[in-house]
Amino acid sequence: MNNSFAIAAITEEALDAFRNVTDPIADSTVQKIIASGDEKKVNEVMMHLFRNASFEKGMFEALGSELSEILDEYIAATQHLPEWADPQKIKGGEKLFSLYGPEIFMLLNVSSLPLCYTCAKGAQVLYDTGRLLVHNNNIDPLARRLMETAQMVVNVLAEGGLSDKGKGVVTIQKVRLIHASIRYYLKHKSREPFDTSTYGEPINQEDLAGTLMSFGPVIISGLKRLNVDLTDQQQTDYMHCWKVVGHLMGVDHKLLPNTYQEGFELATKILKHQSAESAAGKALAEACIQFMNYLSPGNALNDVPTYFIDYFLQDFSAASGKNLSACIGISSRSDRKDRILLSVSKFIIGKLSQLEEHKFVQKVSSYFNSKLLEGIIHHFNDGKNVQFFIPPSLKKDWGLVDEWNNEISSPTIFKRRLALQKKINN
Repeated sequence: MNNSFAIAAITEEALDAFRNVTDPIADSTVQKIIASGDEKKVNEVMMHLFRNASFEKGMFEALGSELSEILDEYIAATQHLPEWADPQKIKGGEKLFSLYGPEIFMLLNVSSLPLCYTCAKGAQVLYDTGRLLVHNNNIDPLARRLMETAQMVVNVLAEGGLSDKGKGVVTIQKVRLIHASIRYYLKHKSREPFDTSTYGEPINQEDLAGTLMSFGPVIISGLKRLNVDLTDQQQTDYMHCWKVVGHLMGVDHKLLPNTYQEGFELATKILKHQSAESAAGKALAEACIQFMNYLSPGNALNDVPTYFIDYFLQDFSAASGKNLSACIGISSRSDRKDRILLSVSKFIIGKLSQLEEHKFVQKVSSYFNSKLLEGIIHHFNDGKNVQFFIPPSLKKDWGLVDEWNNEISSPTIFKRRLALQKKINN
C-alpha cells in the first residue's frame, strides 16, 4: 500500500499550490496532437477513442503514423495499475457496488455532484464549458455528461473494471484526454481566456481530488445516512478502488487517502478551502434537479431531489463549517417533508409522518432510487446513439430487467411524456 498520504500536510498553502498543477501527461499528449496538424485532429482522436471499447498498440494507424505514435505512447504510459493496487480490496469494492448500486447512483446525483458544485471555482469550469446546463428545456448536454459520469462509475466498479486493460482503466484514459482538451479550449480558444489568476488552472489537482472524494467518502457517508451498516473492511475496500482510480486519473499521490476517515477529512479541507456561493454552482444544481425530475415519473417526486441534496450535504456542512446547501441556492428542507408525504403516500406504504428523519429518508429513497435508475436506463437506451450499459451480472444483482410495461401515464415534462414503470415478470 502506498502510504504517502498525510492529512497534516494538506494545508491551505498546499491546496493553493495544487490549484496550479494539472495533468502533465494528458496535457502534453493533447498539445502534441495539436502541434502535429490542425486542431480538428483533436476531434478526430476523440471520435476514434469513443468508437473503441479497448486500446491496443497500432489501433490509431488510420489517423496517420505521427498521431498513432503519440497516442500509443499515451496509452502505454497510463494503462498500468500501481504496484500497490490490491486485487482483493478491489474485489471487495466491486462487491459493495453490486450490493448497493441503485443507492450509489442516487447518491451520485443528490450528494456527489451537488457537493462538487459548492466549490465555486471548480463549478465555474463546468459552467464555462456548458456541458452541465439546460438550455431552452434541452436536457441533452446535461444528460450526456451525467451519463458519462454514471458510465464511468459502472465501468470502474463492475467486475474486472480495474483489471489490466479493464473497461474502467480504458474509460479513465479517455477521461484524462477529455480533461486535457477542455483545459486547452478554455485557455486558448474560448472567447474570453480562462482566468487562471482567479480560478487556478482548469481541472487542477485540487479540483480532481475533490471530485475523487465525491465518489469515495461522500458516497460512503451517504450510505451510512441511509442506515447501511458497512464494515470497516467494506469501507476500506471501496476507498481503495477510488485510490486506484485517482492514481490512474493522474491525481498526485499526496492527495490519495487510504481510509474513509482520511478521505472525509480531505474532502472537508477542500470544502473549507473552496466552498462558496456562486451563480455557476446554483445554475448547475438547478440543472441537476431538473434532470432528476425529468427522469422521475410524474410530479410525485419533484420535491425529493432538493430535499435529499440538503439532507445528504449535512455531514459535510457540519464538518466544514459551511452552509453547503446555501452555496448552491438550496433552502431548508423543513417545508418540503409534508409535500413529499402527500405526494408519495399512495406509492409508499407506511406512516411516514411518524418516522424520524433518517428513517423517512431511507423509506423514500428505496422508492426514489429505483425510479431514478429506471429513468436513467430508459432515457439513454431509448433510441439513443450512445447507450448506457450495465453488465448483466449487475442487472441481476439490482433486480433490473430489459423490458418494462407502462403502468400509469404521467403528465408531460419538457414535451416528453413519462410513465411509472413496472417490471415484467418473466
